[in-house]
Amino acid sequence: MSGRIRLACRNCDTDVCDGINEIPADWKEIIEVQSFDEASAPVDPSNKLQRLTDWYTHLGLCPDCQQDGK
Repeated sequence: MSGRIRLACRNCDTDVCDGINEIPADWKEIIEVQSFDEASAPVDPSNKLQRLTDWYTHLGLCPDCQQDGK
């Protein structure tokens, strides 16, 4: 992974934009959720606030989900 942006879709959770340097223009409603370091940190099983599925730094709506009307 070369880039520090880990972008996931809020509907389909695609990882096609994991490790990018710039957010693609065709993604919409992007929000920053956590830092790259936070997203890349190992999950401590005793920490109830961390979730293994929270791998992303940003959430948005991917082009496929925009077309599907999700």
